[in-house]
Amino acid sequence: MSLPRAALLGCMLSLAVSLTVPAPARAEVTLLIPSRTFIDVPAEKKGTEPQAAAQPAPPPLNAEVDMLISLMRPREHAAQPMDMPQLFAVLRHDAGTRFVNGTPQPERRDLLGDMEESLYLDTKAWGANVAIDQPGLYQFITETRPRLNVERQCFEQQYVKSILPVCGVEEGWERPAGLRLEILPLTRPFGLTAGSSFTGKALGPDGPLTNARVYMDRIRTEKKTGPLPWQHDLEARTDADGQFTFTPGAPGWWCCVVEVPGQPLKGPDGQPTPLILGSVLWLYVDAAEQPDKNR
Repeated sequence: MSLPRAALLGCMLSLAVSLTVPAPARAEVTLLIPSRTFIDVPAEKKGTEPQAAAQPAPPPLNAEVDMLISLMRPREHAAQPMDMPQLFAVLRHDAGTRFVNGTPQPERRDLLGDMEESLYLDTKAWGANVAIDQPGLYQFITETRPRLNVERQCFEQQYVKSILPVCGVEEGWERPAGLRLEILPLTRPFGLTAGSSFTGKALGPDGPLTNARVYMDRIRTEKKTGPLPWQHDLEARTDADGQFTFTPGAPGWWCCVVEVPGQPLKGPDGQPTPLILGSVLWLYVDAAEQPDKNR
C-alpha cells in the first residue's frame, strides 16, 4: 500500500531535516605549516656535470622558512586565540643520521625562543623564521598547553608535526619524532596529489592505537562545506596495527588527527574535567596532474 502524497512529502521533509543536523563538535586543530612545501637546491649551486663517486660536503645553504602556529577550525577557515606552545623544535634527518639501539638520533634545534606573537585571520597566533643551512628532511614539531574547549566540555592538548624536504633529501619521513602521541606516515607525506591515497599509523605511549577514530580535514579557504556532517571530512578507524588509509580529493593543506583520552585536569569549577590528547600531522596535497592532450 502506497503512502498518501502528503504523508510521503512529510516523510521526505523529516528525512531532509534529519540529514542536515550540525556535525559533532571537533577539536580545534593546531596549525603548524611552513611557508614553503619544499626547498630546492639554489640554481647557482646545481652542477651541470655528473657527480663523481666522492664529493666534498655540499656548501651551506642560505635559505629560510616561516612557520605559522595557530589554533583553528579547518572546515570554517576560522582561527581561535592561542597561548604560546610549551614545545617547538625541528629535527633534521639525512643519510648520515645516527641510530642508537635502532632509534634515530637526528640533529635537533629548540625553536621555542625564536617564536614571536603574530596574527592569523586577525586572531592571536605564533610564528618563527627558521634558518635552513643544510640539506635534509626537516620534521617540525610542537606541543600545545592544555586548553579548555567549552563546546566539547573538555581540555585539549595536541602533539603536532609537519615535514619539509630540503634539497631532495627524503631520508627520515617515516621515522617517529618521539612525540607522546604521533601519526607516523607510511606513505611519503609530500609530493601527494589530489586523489592519491595516504596511509599512516597512529602511535601512543604503549604502541599502535587499535580501533582509534582518526579523521582528515582540509583548510577550506573557500568556506564551503557539504550540507551533511560526513561531507565535512574523512573518518576511519585504525586496524589492529594502528594503520589507516585516506584519499584526499582536493588540493590544499590537510590535517590528519587522532585522539585518545588523557588524565582529567581540574576544571574552572575545581572538579575533574576530561582531557583529550590529540596527534596532528599536516600534509600538503597538490592538484591532480592533468593528462597531456598532445600525447
